[in-house]
Amino acid sequence: MTNCKKGAILAGLVGAVVGLVGFGVFNSVIHWAGSTQFCGTFCHSMDYVYAAYHQGQHAKTPSGYTAGCSDCHLKYGNKHNVGGFEYIGMLAHKMTSASKSAFGQVAGHLSTFDKQKEMSGELSKEVVDWMASTGFQNCRTCHDLSKMKNDQHPDVAAFHAVFKDDKSANCVECHTTAGHDYKNINTQEDANAIIAGKPLPSASAEAAAAASSA
Repeated sequence: MTNCKKGAILAGLVGAVVGLVGFGVFNSVIHWAGSTQFCGTFCHSMDYVYAAYHQGQHAKTPSGYTAGCSDCHLKYGNKHNVGGFEYIGMLAHKMTSASKSAFGQVAGHLSTFDKQKEMSGELSKEVVDWMASTGFQNCRTCHDLSKMKNDQHPDVAAFHAVFKDDKSANCVECHTTAGHDYKNINTQEDANAIIAGKPLPSASAEAAAAASSA
């Protein structure tokens, strides 16, 4: 074997190893950037919704199995086996979503808690409209309505079975606080307290004011 061929083979092997390592690093970064902790703590435009997530039904469950930001908000985000084209679609959706948050932060209309709260209705509608356009596929990927079973409340499974093949069924219309519960999140301090698992400052202030006026 000539030195030229040996060099080509060696270069090919090195390239393959570098490519695999590079893809592994890229994939790890993508997963990290899609984690709930990243979305909630790194993206300052998410303070309000991140606190509401902590109060939602997906953050803590009886079984301990939770759903994070990407499970609900990212196309194919909760699918275990993602194909090549689906992966590309997931990346495209992720970049589009991330750019909106980044632009909101830089442009200033999502840069503070009060602005996020003011925009929440419009942003929530965008999310629900997107979910509806997919037939609430992210919900259905985790919740297989044909396999629901509740011995204590069998009527619950029977009720949901009606919507098994009805892609127009709006999950959020009934399950309004599944992902986010905005109750009692009045200030940035409230949001910080909820995320940290501490008592709400605004509630404590209201209680103190009521006690002093009594």
